[in-house]
Amino acid sequence: MIPISDHLVLQPITLEDQPALYELMKRIYPPAYKHFWLDQGNWYINNLYTLENLKKELQEKESYYYFVRFRESIHSKEYSTIGIFKIIENCLYPEQPDTSSFKVHRIYLDTSTQGKGIGRQLMHYAQTRAQETGHQLIWLDAMDQHPQAMNFYNSLGYIKGGLQHLDFELLHDIYKPMWYLYKHL
Repeated sequence: MIPISDHLVLQPITLEDQPALYELMKRIYPPAYKHFWLDQGNWYINNLYTLENLKKELQEKESYYYFVRFRESIHSKEYSTIGIFKIIENCLYPEQPDTSSFKVHRIYLDTSTQGKGIGRQLMHYAQTRAQETGHQLIWLDAMDQHPQAMNFYNSLGYIKGGLQHLDFELLHDIYKPMWYLYKHL
């Protein structure tokens, strides 16, 4: 476990955790993203959170994949799994290929935890880790039509880079544009 605060820890995801990861994503992904998809997001969940895909992702060099665990009170010993967080060290930022870059690849949190500062704490952890490992830039992808996420990353100092387009067939066309967001460290 990696402590982030008195209320928040990261637990590395292992291959044995795949059933729990799949069930977690079935619970937390649809409330936030089902309207993006023609099939409510089932294709996304059923492809990204399989045993085969998790095996592949866990083998990626310098990639770290975690469950986000939270407890409401420091007096409680029980943590609830409320999301996932994946970071990749030395991950090329396409628009600045000569810059040592660190990517926040995935951050999904249960919508019931919004407003508690958890996303901000996770992004602070990522930035601190990027700086400690000598990276010059931190970046991520964010959907153009997700104003809450765009405002959040903007408040943390991220700026828009280039625009890309997702080619997921079951994703509504309006949600296919995705921005590179980055921040120099």
